[in-house]
Amino acid sequence: MAEIDMRLFAAKAGTNMTFPAGSIVFNEGDTGNCMYVVQSGVVEMVIHDRVIDVCGPNEAIGFMSVIDGAPRTSTARVREAAELSIIDQRKFRFMIDEVPNFATYIMGAMAHRIRGMGKAI
Repeated sequence: MAEIDMRLFAAKAGTNMTFPAGSIVFNEGDTGNCMYVVQSGVVEMVIHDRVIDVCGPNEAIGFMSVIDGAPRTSTARVREAAELSIIDQRKFRFMIDEVPNFATYIMGAMAHRIRGMGKAI
């Protein structure tokens, strides 16, 4: 199955922000009311000071809290300066309903993250 490139749609649907290297996008335990699509740069996903995944362009982060309303399970730390598209809950739900392949994109991202966490443990 070909990779779904959500960057263009996410850039138009969300607010775009830049983050310098070393900055924190969100912290483990924070309330999560949005997800992010990496447009450029590199973001590390960290649990208890351990890097469990490294995300680059076209990868989604922060989506689990948007799905279930639970606090963030990890910290997103910028390794290399990054531009991220922020997708709030309303736009997330719209994208699930209206954008072909978005649910598949999110399920693929979730499977990748779960497998990565299993390997990191």
